[in-house]
Amino acid sequence: MTQRTINQESQQTAATLPPLGSSPSTARRIVESLVRERGLDEFLDEALLLVTELVTNAVVHAGTEIDVSLEVSGTRLRVEVIDRTPGLLHVDSHLPSEQREGGRGLLLLNALATEWGTRHFSSGKSVWFVLEGQQEFAAGAEGAPRRVVQAVAEPAARRRDIERLVGLDADLEQRLTPQQLVIELLHRLCDALDIKAAWLYAPSADDSRQWELAAVTNPTAAPPPTDDVHRAALGRGTRSDAHGLVLGLHDSTGVFAAIALEHGASLDAGDVALARLVGERIAVVLREDRARVAQLRSRGSLALLAEASEMFAGTLDVQLGMTLATQLVVPRFARWSAAWATDERVPRLMAVAHADESRLPDLQGILDSADGELLALRLVHGLGERRPNLLPASELPTELTEERSGEVLALPLVARRRLVGILLVGRPPGGIFGPDDVSLLNDLARRTAVAVDNARLYEESTTIAHALQASLLPPTLPANQVCEFAARYAAAGEGNEVGGDFYDVFELADNGWGFAIGDVCGKGAEAAAITGLARNVLRLLVRDGARPPTALHRLNDAIVELGDRGRFCTALLGTIEPDGACLRLSVSGAGHPPPAVLRADGSVAFVGRSGTLLGVMPQIELAEDHVVLEPGDAIIFYTDGVTERRNGLAMFGEENLLSCLREFAGANADEIAGRLELSVQRFGPARDDLALLVVRCAAP
Repeated sequence: MTQRTINQESQQTAATLPPLGSSPSTARRIVESLVRERGLDEFLDEALLLVTELVTNAVVHAGTEIDVSLEVSGTRLRVEVIDRTPGLLHVDSHLPSEQREGGRGLLLLNALATEWGTRHFSSGKSVWFVLEGQQEFAAGAEGAPRRVVQAVAEPAARRRDIERLVGLDADLEQRLTPQQLVIELLHRLCDALDIKAAWLYAPSADDSRQWELAAVTNPTAAPPPTDDVHRAALGRGTRSDAHGLVLGLHDSTGVFAAIALEHGASLDAGDVALARLVGERIAVVLREDRARVAQLRSRGSLALLAEASEMFAGTLDVQLGMTLATQLVVPRFARWSAAWATDERVPRLMAVAHADESRLPDLQGILDSADGELLALRLVHGLGERRPNLLPASELPTELTEERSGEVLALPLVARRRLVGILLVGRPPGGIFGPDDVSLLNDLARRTAVAVDNARLYEESTTIAHALQASLLPPTLPANQVCEFAARYAAAGEGNEVGGDFYDVFELADNGWGFAIGDVCGKGAEAAAITGLARNVLRLLVRDGARPPTALHRLNDAIVELGDRGRFCTALLGTIEPDGACLRLSVSGAGHPPPAVLRADGSVAFVGRSGTLLGVMPQIELAEDHVVLEPGDAIIFYTDGVTERRNGLAMFGEENLLSCLREFAGANADEIAGRLELSVQRFGPARDDLALLVVRCAAP
């Protein structure tokens, strides 16, 4: 090292340091000497932190001789660190994360320096910073401004000052990351004990059971083996010629980290006591940081589970539930993920996610192949204990070369004591699952399982409802050249409920047709039972020759006999008989809204009498009305889901129905049914089932 004083008045000092790990400590001593000499003690901590960071970066990244230039003028301190390697500064392209300490040198400058900047030139590059403050001065004997300070102790005694060893300004400490604070404390310990290097070993972020090198004061010094330090730290303090002094750092569970000091075996008892004191201070910093990280992780875990619960609550689809599960863990907790649903213990691949989207098609193809199916079958039988299992790489298909290099966790999706699926989560090469990760993923798997099982039950009930509803409606309507038929049906339920409205059209033996439309009170299976009874009884009786009033009387008897299991309903039943170019209709109503006849000339009117609804009283009054449809005329049958459709306080109503039908004059049966349904839907949201049946006499 060469050092020279350039200007006595402004106190400029420069030094050239070799590219060695001891250079940061040398630079610290130079800065401390100048700052204390000029009475700028308030800058000391910031100046030492910044010069240590810049010189260390120059040693690690440049590897050339380093020029350190210092200038003090009044209350202004300027420091510049120059290396001999041209090119750009080594700066990370993105902001470091909370869990990552590297690449924070310029961030530290920005946080502590009054001014800072960089210079680039052909022979090298530099980083400079300025610290400046306001202080009170007293005039000296020669009139030169001098700061009034207390006498400074001898260097050796000062460096061993306890306050200097472990104390930092509270505001400054708040602006440092835990890693920066720990490194500064280690540097102070090295300065005080006059040792070359110190290392901190702490649990790995990926696996708390494994230790790793977490901080170092001399980047060029060879660190002792991690396993040796780990073993030595289990004692209260271990000396050896090979590893110096190893001090274990304790928390409530025992030793959780360690400090190793180079050549520490030669330290006396007082030096060891100072080292322990600094070690306790570092242990406090690490424990607080661990608590902060654990709190952040806990908040992140709760946020993830809350997000998952919200997403799962919004879906009743098995495919979507599985897809959400894989996408929630990738890339936050895994590099790739796959989900299978198990039906009767037969797995079906439902979703695949990968952090690298270019790998997604290959991953999906391999897991959907025969090898992937065998893997899923092994998982189904291997997860019988309903606990997460680490999957050996040999279990994965050989084509998954990249995915086999990391840990893979298999999570059972269990709901209501039933295995409903499997979630496979893969970490990148070198990544491992810690206990916290497994616990969080297991909670996510439980929520996924409940959501998937609910979606499965909903899909099953919806399928049953659709099948039952289809059985209560005619599969097709008759088609001929004399009479046109058209119908519309819309249940107002959530998709898994059977509506109570029905309609039917069937052929008669005498070249005519029978028809029926009705509305059973309520929804669901009980309403469906009455609907099926009404539809089949009316069809059979009319086909056997019973007149519409007679058939409705007998249906009323059947419903009344059911007692409490019965439900009242309304119905219209009739027959259609071709008569040349016309159609003759016989219609009998039982408490049902009257049909509307739309003539070819656009006139429209309600026809028929209502009668008594079915299923309430043993004796009912019914009438039979006759209607003739000429070519172009149509008759529209409907349920109260049309006229009672609401929009706020307004009701669609009968007048609105007649007004709409007038606009449909001349349209065929299907057009009338479709346009009327659209008009009703536009009027307001559905709160009741809707059924429409249109019969039209075909124009010649």
